Amino acid sequence: MYLRRNCTENATQNVLTNIQNFSIDILMNTFKKKNLMLIVSEGEGQRIEFKEKLSRLNREFVAFANAAGGSIFVGIDDKGKIKGNQISNKDISEIYNIARNCDPSINIETLKYNENVFEIIVQEGVDKPYRCKEGFFLRVGPNTQKLKRDEIRDIIIAEGRFHFDEVLNKHFQFPQDFDRKRLNDYINLADIRFNGISEDILCSMNVAEKIKGKLYLNQAGVLFFAKIPQQFIKESYISCIRYQGYERFGIIDRQEIYGDLIVLIEDALKFIKRNIKVKYSFDEKAQRREIYEYPIIAVREAVTNAVMHRDYYYDASHIYIHVFADRLEIENPGGLLHGLKIEDLGNRSVRRNRTIADLLFRAKYIERIGSGIQRMRRALELNNNPPMEITATNFFVVKLYPRVDKEESLHLTPRQNHLFQFIKGKGRITKREASLWLKVSDDTALREIKALLEKDLIIKSGTGKSTVYILK
Repeated sequence: MYLRRNCTENATQNVLTNIQNFSIDILMNTFKKKNLMLIVSEGEGQRIEFKEKLSRLNREFVAFANAAGGSIFVGIDDKGKIKGNQISNKDISEIYNIARNCDPSINIETLKYNENVFEIIVQEGVDKPYRCKEGFFLRVGPNTQKLKRDEIRDIIIAEGRFHFDEVLNKHFQFPQDFDRKRLNDYINLADIRFNGISEDILCSMNVAEKIKGKLYLNQAGVLFFAKIPQQFIKESYISCIRYQGYERFGIIDRQEIYGDLIVLIEDALKFIKRNIKVKYSFDEKAQRREIYEYPIIAVREAVTNAVMHRDYYYDASHIYIHVFADRLEIENPGGLLHGLKIEDLGNRSVRRNRTIADLLFRAKYIERIGSGIQRMRRALELNNNPPMEITATNFFVVKLYPRVDKEESLHLTPRQNHLFQFIKGKGRITKREASLWLKVSDDTALREIKALLEKDLIIKSGTGKSTVYILK
């Protein structure tokens, strides 16, 4: 009796399990079908490719792996019409072989739909760039494009697998182009104790390598220890310009700074210090204290970061320092490294030029813990400067705004400070002038004007169209 009841219960359970599995299969197939219809309606794109038949898969695999990954739907033509295609086990085996034969191998998954549509899911590569026997390819929108030499190089650099400063410079001749004084100055600055010959200390600092008895300096070594670094790396200099007003015209002072990286940093700081405002205060001991409109700690950090993190492969431009009447801008070629966001700055330490960073660390210019941005923010806050602005496209740009005296205000936004400096320069403005200067609508300009009125920094004069706002 017990055995019969137990067998009946097991049979019932098996039936229920089969029904449940069948229901799940029906739901999954329905879900897939709906997804497929949606995909077909959207058409080909950055991560979707349609193929009526199995052809040229290696190019598509490489293109997707070099981009952000994607899916190839076999059995759908270019116009998005489902044709269907019978894929055999032999075909599936060949598909995986194609992925394995790419250099390096590419990870894929496969999925079959009821309509005889076969999806090949290509994962984004973690070891870019990838290639097949026809070359290197990249997915750009709905197209697969063959990469040129410079484009391949850009991927390698973006992935952080090829560091400019570690490449040997074959044009540099040792000892003819070597500056022993620069090396001695650096050794003293970094407190290095070494009694050996120049070749040995250069190799120990990872800036030189001996090959068949001949010494070669890498790019970092050239930037620090060549007699004329710009002879070998032409754009490794800084243009410093001070303008009369708020735009890039009316030049008051200009200096092109050449030399090794330490000279670039120090001479750039000298230029900035002589072209920004400074006032003096005295403490209880009658000792004079200099108060610059931009904290020198923040300025030094910004200049050092520009020299250290710039993209030296970008040989069409160099570092610029612009001193305007209402702001200081420091810009260097090269945006953020791949995978890094602006909000990560100050929290993560990522180095584009590792050897340059190590040399600056030894010379006590950086701390190598990603704390530079935090020090800048703190220095600006203590000096009563508005927060800095950072943008990163092809160029990395840091904008600093002048300090606001305590008797004026402590909490101006960058745009309010921008407007306030404009009024200080002109003495009086209209709402329309404020709008044009800030490049915003009249309503937005009026809100910023009201903020300055509330802070008692300016006063209103006149009514209607005759209204002007005057520096108090």
